[in-house]
Amino acid sequence: MRILIMESSMLLLLTAVTTGCVSSPSVTKQPQALPAITEQPTKATVLTSTPTPTAKTTENSTPQPTIATNLTRCETSQLSVRRVSEDAGVGNVAVTYAFTNNASSPCTLYGYPGLALLDAKDRPLQGIKVIRSKDTYFSSQQPRQQVTLAPGKQASFQIAYNHISSPQENCPISNKIEITPPNAYQHLTVTEEIKPCTGKVRVTPVRAVL
Repeated sequence: MRILIMESSMLLLLTAVTTGCVSSPSVTKQPQALPAITEQPTKATVLTSTPTPTAKTTENSTPQPTIATNLTRCETSQLSVRRVSEDAGVGNVAVTYAFTNNASSPCTLYGYPGLALLDAKDRPLQGIKVIRSKDTYFSSQQPRQQVTLAPGKQASFQIAYNHISSPQENCPISNKIEITPPNAYQHLTVTEEIKPCTGKVRVTPVRAVL
């Protein structure tokens, strides 16, 4: 009888344990929610490159020859002047003269020479007007230009006038002429008879003799 009671107790205990295990609420493990990650835009890294300075190029990369700029103006003392030629027609006369560089170094001439007509007593002729002109009856336009005279080289110019006189007038006649190189102060004297009946004498600028 005691054994029966013990077996019954054991059976009840076992049933209770089994029942407790079965009736225990089941726990479902939920996956743990991860914190939301907000994706931040990645700041782009801008790479800037500094251009390498390059050498400035020019169209003419060949070195240019150096032009001498130390030439001096021709002084009267290093020049001589002479009559070269004469043209005449329709009452007009043009006489060509030439300066010669007698020095041992080059010099330059630019512009119009000075001119004065003198009588037999070396006095200026009265009533004579000297006109600077780029042309004459016998020559076309001759603009001013710088002429470089090497030793022994020449530069020429013309004086022009009209020598036709009327029966009622006496034309002045020079015995000498004074010629002053351009931009100089001293003159050269040449024995020359010039008869400008109109009282006007034209002088052209110097130009190189080729």
